[in-house]
Amino acid sequence: MFISTIRSLTIRGARLSHTEATASIPQPRGNIKEVEDFLKAIGRGCDEFAGKFETWDSLFTTNSRTMRQDFGIPTKQRKYILSWRELYKNGQKPYSISLPSPKKK
Repeated sequence: MFISTIRSLTIRGARLSHTEATASIPQPRGNIKEVEDFLKAIGRGCDEFAGKFETWDSLFTTNSRTMRQDFGIPTKQRKYILSWRELYKNGQKPYSISLPSPKKK
């Protein structure tokens, strides 16, 4: 009984600390001053969705489901925005990564 309670509390603590780490919002830096600058810098037409995010904080706190259902952002662009969001949190300067050209048959 006691061991299961400790395990339960440990798991809850780990989940809580994971959630807090994910919710961190970096400050704009360098040439990136607002949402539109960030989405232009990462490319792939993501800047067309700049109006969907009201603030810098909303860009870093909006989850994938909300981006899909409420904002109508297509899957590929949504995943690209989410991946660049994490890279930016880790200090990476945003740049456009071009899509690979399709293979010739």
